[in-house]
Amino acid sequence: MAVLRAPKSFLGLPLERKLLREKLPGHAILCVSFVVAYFVLTRSDVILEEKLGAVVWYPALGLGFALMVGLSPAYAPLVMFTDALCAAINYHQPFRSWGSLVGTPINTLIYAFAAHLLRGPLGFDFALKRRRDISLYGLAALGAAVPCGLVGAVCLVADGSTPLADFKITALRWCLGDAVSLLGATPFLLIHVFPWIRWKLSRAAALGVAQKSLQQGSTAAGQLLETAGQAGSVFLVLWIIFRSPFSEFQPYYLVLLPVIWSALRQGISGATASILGVNLGMALCEGIYVQDLQSPARLGLLMLVVSFTGLIVGSAVSERYLADHRLREQTMYLNLLIANSPFGIVVVDSDLRIGLCNAAFAKLFLSTREELSGKELDSLALRHTEIEQLHQVATQVFSGSTVHQVIQHEYPDRRLCHLELHVVPLEQDGHVRQAYAIYKDITEQVMAENAAREHAESLKIGIEELQLRAEQMGLMNQMADFLQCCADSQEAYSVFMRFAPMLFNDASSGMLFAVRPEQKFAEAIVSWGASHLSEPVFDLESCWALRRGAPHWSHLAEPITCAHMPTNGSSWFLCLPMVAQGETIGVLHLQYEAGLFASNFDAACSARQRLADNVAGQLAASLASLSLRERLRDQSLRDPLTGLFNRRAMQDTLDRELHRARRRVHELSVLLIDLDHFKSFNDNYGHEAGDLVLKTLSKLFLTHFRAEDIVCRFGGEEFAVVLPEASLEDAGKRAEKLRSEARQLAIHYNGQALKTITLSIGVAGYPEYGNSAGELLRAADDALYRSKSEGRDRVTTASHQVSHA
Repeated sequence: MAVLRAPKSFLGLPLERKLLREKLPGHAILCVSFVVAYFVLTRSDVILEEKLGAVVWYPALGLGFALMVGLSPAYAPLVMFTDALCAAINYHQPFRSWGSLVGTPINTLIYAFAAHLLRGPLGFDFALKRRRDISLYGLAALGAAVPCGLVGAVCLVADGSTPLADFKITALRWCLGDAVSLLGATPFLLIHVFPWIRWKLSRAAALGVAQKSLQQGSTAAGQLLETAGQAGSVFLVLWIIFRSPFSEFQPYYLVLLPVIWSALRQGISGATASILGVNLGMALCEGIYVQDLQSPARLGLLMLVVSFTGLIVGSAVSERYLADHRLREQTMYLNLLIANSPFGIVVVDSDLRIGLCNAAFAKLFLSTREELSGKELDSLALRHTEIEQLHQVATQVFSGSTVHQVIQHEYPDRRLCHLELHVVPLEQDGHVRQAYAIYKDITEQVMAENAAREHAESLKIGIEELQLRAEQMGLMNQMADFLQCCADSQEAYSVFMRFAPMLFNDASSGMLFAVRPEQKFAEAIVSWGASHLSEPVFDLESCWALRRGAPHWSHLAEPITCAHMPTNGSSWFLCLPMVAQGETIGVLHLQYEAGLFASNFDAACSARQRLADNVAGQLAASLASLSLRERLRDQSLRDPLTGLFNRRAMQDTLDRELHRARRRVHELSVLLIDLDHFKSFNDNYGHEAGDLVLKTLSKLFLTHFRAEDIVCRFGGEEFAVVLPEASLEDAGKRAEKLRSEARQLAIHYNGQALKTITLSIGVAGYPEYGNSAGELLRAADDALYRSKSEGRDRVTTASHQVSHA
């Protein structure tokens, strides 16, 4: 039902001003009607007046207050004017009296202010269907009646209508009369009359009043008969009080019967009608049948009690009707909610017996509501775990706890669904009698969450793999930078040894083998990790990777395993051949623990093999490049026939060693060696024999001199030897020994023994015979020249001859 609230302003609301302009003819009719009704209600045969001038029953006051409360306090001037006019016409009260000039304006403004409070700050409901509204109205009305009674009594004393000695009793009875009028007449007008007036004066949409709200109750025949019976009871009670043989007992209390009857049956609507009828009837009967009323105050007090009692009972009944209506609506909404809910809803008792369920619950368990009614909830479960979960939930709920849990339900076709279960206890008299459960099928949600979780895990793994590859690429780039700066293969192996543990951080150990094709074996060059996973040297046929020319995984449980693997353990081994420019130059060997391949063997093998292949390819390319560079350098620095350093290498080496000798203050010696009569070998035996002599003599040089000594083929049959940190005397002795060993060489060519080899040697030393390479070589060459000129086969120093043939 719409609740009418007044706008929160006083004497001049914008909305009401607009309505006044738009509905001016209607307001004019209202004003005229009000004046006429007010005039009728102030007649002496309608009101109930005491001898002292106070009025016990003054229904016109109720009409004026209803106008200001029901429509607007802005009607206060109309009420003020009408009251003064009626007082002048009906009671011949002069306009210039205290009552007209002071009492009427002040009292009207007081009631207008009370109307403003009810319409605004107090939040008053015109329908009066709640006890709160009756209490607010009673407080406002009685609060306004007290000052109005005082003002009225003062005016009566000032006009001389009442002696000053009766001021208190007059003020009290004035308050009583106003209270009776406000409680007996105004509520009826607010409920039954002014809603219709508001609807007529304003647009329904403006104040939110629907026309159907004006129709109080049904027009059914039964209700009309009851209303007629209630009206008849009022007449009957009045007859008993005033005209029956029992009237001498003054049974005024009987007036409560029709009022309470109407209040109990029709609420505040019937109560206000009965109150008005009783009060108006009593006032008329007192005026007609009781000519000399001894105590009108007692009658006024009775009317006040009847009015207040009827209002309280009527509002309480109406409030209960409203509560019952709301309860029925809520019950209807709840039933609709349960019936149309997409979730399964069930109510069970302490034995888990189903008392109520909706269609969604029945559909969830592949049954009907009729079939499920009375069944035990755990009988619908097929799995033992689900039954245990239901019993645990029941224990918690019937102990007073709310449970929120996800369970798995298995259908007869072995299909599983995930059910979200929310159970709350239903208490009665402080004890949990039943449980209210909501089932929600979240199978798709769980599947989506699992898929999202798997996707997130896959994405995480992918990101980690990308990060790992980025780190590996960074390490490989760093290793490539270092490899490009390496001068020889040994430095390259050192670089690989530094980066291998970081690149293969999940490998427990690893080894790098260099392949010696001419010797048909592989030799370990680099190793890292806790243990050596293979033999340090193995035959090339022992490795399947070298046989196939492709990576090979080995495990002791596998039938095809490399022979150089260990004979125990559960690890996996990867052999990867290192091929560059079509030539196998090595083998990369890695050991992995078996746990790394437990989840996805193929993916784990593929990732690790791909990394090893990239690293091995990069290292193989670098080693091949270094090998080619070393061969080219050797070709530029060594004599192709003898394998000794050539003249260019000797000159570079001599300059370097001289610089070192000067820095360290060491001695240095140089030997120039000439093969005597070499031309005769070529002439007598052929050039191949001459080449054989040169090769044999070169081997003698390499075995005779120290590793740090530099032996060079100076040109043709001439040789030069640089002896670091060797004195001139020591160099002469070693040269003499070389000459002797050369004479002892026995060389055969095509089954023919060649003649004895003799050497002419010149010796020079630093710093005695020069500070530069040119000076030393010239001094040694001079000594060699003297050896040859003096008969060959001898050693000569730059200053004297050391020995003779």
